[in-house]
Formats: sequence, C-alpha cells, structure tokens
Amino acid sequence: MQDSKTILITGGAIGLGKELTKAYAGQGHRVVICGRTETALQEMCGPHQNVVPICADLACPAGRRALVDAVYAGQRPLDLLIHNAAIQLPHDFQQQGGLLEQVETELAVNLLAPIELTLELLPLLKQSASPQVAFVTSALARVPKRSAPIYCATKAGLSIFTRALRYQLEGTGITVSEIVPDLLRTRMAAGRDLKALPVKEAARQIVKGLGKGETEIRLGRVAFLYTLHRLAPRFAYRLLKAS
Repeated sequence: MQDSKTILITGGAIGLGKELTKAYAGQGHRVVICGRTETALQEMCGPHQNVVPICADLACPAGRRALVDAVYAGQRPLDLLIHNAAIQLPHDFQQQGGLLEQVETELAVNLLAPIELTLELLPLLKQSASPQVAFVTSALARVPKRSAPIYCATKAGLSIFTRALRYQLEGTGITVSEIVPDLLRTRMAAGRDLKALPVKEAARQIVKGLGKGETEIRLGRVAFLYTLHRLAPRFAYRLLKAS
C-alpha cells in the first residue's frame, strides 16, 4: 500500500474524472471530488469510503468558494490537484440568441475555475512533501474544430497557463503537468465512440504518468496529431475542422 495522499479531482464523479477517482481511491488515497449532481457524487461514495464528495457548481463564484472552503476544512496538505471538470457547448456565432450566457459559463468552468482554484489552493499544495497539480486540456487547443470555438479557446488558454505556471513554480517542488487526452468514450463523444479511447485505459495511463512525475501526458493519437500539425498544419486543420 502506497502512503495515503489527499487528492482533489474536479468533475470526479463522471467520465474520465470518475475513472480517476476509482483508480486513486482503489490505491487507498483520500480522494476529494466535486460536481454539480449530488446523486452522481454519492454513487462514488458507496464502494469507496475514502471518497469525499462536495457538491459545487464551478461556473459560479459561490460554488468555487464552497469547494475551496471545504478543502481547507479538511485540515490536510493537498498532494495532487487534478483540474478535470469541463463542458463543451456548440456555438454558432451567426445566431446570437442566448449565446452570451453560455459563453460565460463555458469560460468560467473551463478556464477561470482551474486558474482560481490553483491560486486559492497553492498554500495547501506547498504543505505536501510531493505536490502536483495537473490540468486536463485537449488536442483541440492546438487544432480546433468549427462547432466548439469557446471550448477550443478555453483549452488553448489552459494549455498556455499550465506551461507558464510550470515556469513560475520551478524550484518550489510543485510538479505542474498537462494531460492531453485523445477522444474519450464519454458523453462528450456520443456518436463517435468507435474512434474513442476507453476512459478506464486513459485513467490508467494518467495515473501512471503522474506517478512518474511526467509534465506532459499525451494519450492515444495526440502525439501523432501534434506531429502532423507541425509538419502539415493545413492538413491537420482540415482533418479536425468538422470533427
């Protein structure tokens, strides 16, 4: 049994976050998870007594504050912070109805929340003997698609923030990692499952990579896509444009 750590996973009750929660809880770690749906959070606690659920909406300041306060209330160092929560909404900028509210929500969950939570929780990370913070970005940060311009933009911003934060925290002992998944078999990939990577396998690779202290974890076909983008960017853009 490994030494027990305290791990916070945003969006830890569904999709990739759920598999990461199961993996770390299965290793005996104390896993704090947050999400908007109480029933999904409670389902994770049944088989895993070391999972701590926090119902919080990261799209609003009050939800982010509630999460931070709950983590501090645990009175433990934070060993690993995984920013996994994200939403992807389709946007057509030629149709303006209701667009602004959706844009603000997507920006808040995908970009503002990871930045704000990192800032607020850095003191707890610094109390750990081997602190890590990881950001789940996307290959769409480099090669965007037409239907989700805000999602692509937020992931691009998060990718750049991850690297800049890594520069700032050099010498502090805090490892800053970027996780770039392939298309995963989650609700977000509905209708494209045949090309998607199983989330359980993705979680296994992420846990392994973070355990080794890797700062860049690229899953599935991401490495190939990045190479293609470097050598033939126009072809790469055409390939994902309508994905």
